[in-house]
Amino acid sequence: MKKTLRRALAVFMTASLLFTLVACGDSGDGKVAAGREEGSLIFNVDWPAYIDPGVGSKLADALAHTNMYDSLTFPNEDGTVEPLACESWSVNDNSTEYTFALRKGMKFHSGNEVKASDVKFSFDRLIALGEGYAYLFSDVKSCDVIDDYNVKFRLNAPSGIFPMIACRIYILDEALVMENITDGAYDKYGDYGKAWLNTNDAGSGPYKVKEMITESSLTMERFEDYWKGWDDAKDAPKTAKMLGNVAASTVKTMISRGELDITDDTQTPEALEVLNSMDGVTVIRALSGVNFNVCLNTKSAPTDDIHVRRAMAYAVDYDTVCNNIYVGSSVPTGPIVRALTASALDESEFPFTYDLEKAKKEIEESKYYNDLISGKRKITLSYCSEGGEQQEKLALLIQAGMSKLGVTVEVAGKPFATMMSEAAEVKTTPNAAFVVFAPTYLEGGGYLYSRYHSNSAGTWEQMEWLQNKNIDKEITNAMRTADDKSRNEQYKKISKEIVELCPTLWVADLASPYAYRSDYVTKFPAAEKYEAGTPAANMTGYHLYLRNIGVAQ
Repeated sequence: MKKTLRRALAVFMTASLLFTLVACGDSGDGKVAAGREEGSLIFNVDWPAYIDPGVGSKLADALAHTNMYDSLTFPNEDGTVEPLACESWSVNDNSTEYTFALRKGMKFHSGNEVKASDVKFSFDRLIALGEGYAYLFSDVKSCDVIDDYNVKFRLNAPSGIFPMIACRIYILDEALVMENITDGAYDKYGDYGKAWLNTNDAGSGPYKVKEMITESSLTMERFEDYWKGWDDAKDAPKTAKMLGNVAASTVKTMISRGELDITDDTQTPEALEVLNSMDGVTVIRALSGVNFNVCLNTKSAPTDDIHVRRAMAYAVDYDTVCNNIYVGSSVPTGPIVRALTASALDESEFPFTYDLEKAKKEIEESKYYNDLISGKRKITLSYCSEGGEQQEKLALLIQAGMSKLGVTVEVAGKPFATMMSEAAEVKTTPNAAFVVFAPTYLEGGGYLYSRYHSNSAGTWEQMEWLQNKNIDKEITNAMRTADDKSRNEQYKKISKEIVELCPTLWVADLASPYAYRSDYVTKFPAAEKYEAGTPAANMTGYHLYLRNIGVAQ
C-alpha cells in the first residue's frame, strides 16, 4: 500500500541521545573512508557465512551464493521465475521430467566452460551432503546429462514449481572442486571439496572470492569475464565486503564515517530514526516476502467457532500494526503476500478490515457468546518472547480490540522453543499463536503448502490444525500444475477458500528496514521500489544482488 509504505517512522529519540549519536559526524558527501577501494560496497549481515552452496542456506550464505554462483533459474520480485544459466526449459506432459538447455560459452571463474556435467555434479553433491537446500529436492529421482548443454531432472511425482526451486541449484566447477578435495566420507569424492569451499568459490557468477575471513568477513570482486558482461552494470561495485559481528552501537558510527554503506535489517527503531536524520543517509523498508500470522486453533474452544475467529479478524486495527508497530509493512490480503501479484488476492477479495461493528455481530452469533462475555471462557494468546517489544505490542493491541467486545484475551510471552513444543498437540496449542513466516521460495505454493496442508499440522508452521482434506488435495494439485497461469489461478481459489474459513489473522506483510548511504549508493532496486510504492519481494539473498546495485565510481 503506497500510503503505508511511505509513512514516516513514528519513533522519536530524546534530544540528548540524538545529539550524541549524530555528533559523530555525517557522511553527507558521498565520500568513503580513507583506505577503501574505489567503487567498493560494504554491508553488514548476520554471521557466520557458509559460502559453500552445498552447505549454507541462511541469509548471509544466500548472499554469497547468489552473487558468486549462477543457478539454473532466477527469481523475480513478483513470484515468477526466468532463465539464468539455462536458455530455456521444457517439461513433459505429466510434469515429472524437466529438461534445461544451458547457455553455451558460459565460463567459470577458473576459465572452464559450464557444462551439463557440472550441473549434475553440483546437484548430486548437494543431495549427497544433505545440507543447505537439499531438502527442496527430495522428490527428484535423478539428474541426467543428455549432452554437453542439456540436463534432465526426473521427478518421483509431478511438480509445477520445479523451475522456481531450481533457483537454488547453484552450479559448481566440477574440475576445480575435484582438484581441491581432501580425504572424506564420500568415496572417490573425498570430502567433496567442503574444506576448500569454506574459503574459496567454484562458481560462474558475476562476483568471485577475493578474501574470506571465516570469523568476520567475505570480500568479493567482479568477475570481469562474466557471460552477461558489464555494459549494463557499469556502476556495479568493483568489490563488495560482507561484514559480520558488527555491534549495533558501531553501525551508526561506521555509516557516519563512510565505513559502511548498507545496514542489515536488525536495527532498532531508535537507531533507524538517528540514521535517517544523518545527511546522505536514507532509511527504507523493503517488503521481504515474510508475513505475520496469528494462528487460530480451529480444534479448540472457543476458536473452533468460526464466528469467534471472524470477530477476532475484524477486531484487529491493521493500520496501527503497519504504521506504528511494524512500520512500513503492508496490510495483507490473505495467505500469500501481496507482492506476489500473480497468485495473491487483491484488496477487493479480502473481507477483513478493522470494523468493530462487524466484530460485535460475529461474536453475538457465537455459541460461546454468553461464556465469553461473562468471562467464564477466555481466549489464550501466545507470542514469541524473542520477538521483542513489537510482538508484545501486537499482542496487547489484539487484546484491546477484543476487550471492546467484552471478550478477555489472556496474553503470554513464551520462548519459541516452548511454542514449538506446545504446537505438537491440539490440547497444548493455545487459541492464538504468533508465527512470522518466510517461505523457502517465493511462490504461492511455498505459502499454502507449509502453512495449510495437513502435513504441517502439529508443527510451529501450522498451529491452526486446519486438517482440511479438500484443501490438501487442491494444494497438491495446484503445485503439480506446470502452466503458471493455471497454477496461480488455483492458488487464488484456494486462498479464497482458506480466507472464508478464517483460520488465521493475517496482520501484516512485513517490511525489512535498511539504512543506506544514498549519497554514495546510486542504484538500489529495493529503495526504488519502496519510493515508488511498488509491491515487490525478494527471495532470501536476492535483495543485494550486486550486479543490480550501483555505487559512485
